[in-house]
Amino acid sequence: MNFETLPGFRSFYPENCFLRNYIFKTWKESAQSYNFQEYDAPTLEPLELYKEKSGDEIVNQLFNFEDKGERAVALRPEMTPSLARLVGAKANSLKRPIKWFSIGEQFRYERPQKGRLRSFYQFNVDILGEPGVGADAELIGCLVETLKNFGLAKDDFKIRLSDRQLWILFLKHWNVSDSDMTSVLSIMDRIARLKKEKLSSQLKEFFGNETDSFIASVEGLMAINSELDLVRFFSQLTPSEIHKQLIDQRLLELASLMQLINSMMIGQFVSIDFSIVRGLAYYTGFVFEAFESSGEGRALAGGGRYDDLVGRLSSNSMEAVGFAMGDVTLLDLLESKGKLPEF
Repeated sequence: MNFETLPGFRSFYPENCFLRNYIFKTWKESAQSYNFQEYDAPTLEPLELYKEKSGDEIVNQLFNFEDKGERAVALRPEMTPSLARLVGAKANSLKRPIKWFSIGEQFRYERPQKGRLRSFYQFNVDILGEPGVGADAELIGCLVETLKNFGLAKDDFKIRLSDRQLWILFLKHWNVSDSDMTSVLSIMDRIARLKKEKLSSQLKEFFGNETDSFIASVEGLMAINSELDLVRFFSQLTPSEIHKQLIDQRLLELASLMQLINSMMIGQFVSIDFSIVRGLAYYTGFVFEAFESSGEGRALAGGGRYDDLVGRLSSNSMEAVGFAMGDVTLLDLLESKGKLPEF
């Protein structure tokens, strides 16, 4: 009888282990060069940890089961909830800012396809306990440095930067209620993958006869690639006075973030792009993704600010920002660019 590797999983022969260890080594050295400390967490976690973070619908994407102690458990699909639990448990004794990284295997029960498997390794880098945009800039700097350490240059990848708070303020201008906000943001996150008719039908229940006007406005926002054009776009809206103040404040914070990024000499890698929404509901501020420079294919890495999550998963609240990078899409890119070392 011949047994084969399960769909979406990989077997690592020595030459594959060489490449995997090369990636792990580069990830680790990149994080340590920014003074991040390594941590780890269990591969098996309570199912409730992920339901609390993402809602009941997450269960369909998990390898979950009931163990022999009749506990509902799941193989971890990501590291962030475990990180929030660990930090929350010792929040009062940890020196801030907390700068941690991890390299570990994650599991998601979904259809295997190019760039996405059911088992994969992920590099997670996070800063907790720091509310200022300096933490966001440092994470983006670490992400750029990591990709450069694989031999990639500015012609090979791009960081696309957006902001959930400005997105929310834009949707409030269109009278989207707080209860509908997550649903509409989720549609915005998938907008590039939806055909026009399907997009219109999904937005109809929120915008009715104004759906076409809303889509046109969204397309205008997503086409912006500079701070100046973004300021012009929001100046043309007619929000309430309180929302106008929030918009102006947020635009100033974006300008501060871009100033820091430019001062770090990585501005050539970063561009404003509001087609980046990040579908996960827990993001609360700036969000970013790294793509191959043509913009095609899956994201190489993604992250952003999630200031509320630690408080939701523990008794202690704490600001947080981080990113994750998977090995599958990274390997595909390095191979296509001829950047993999010889075994």
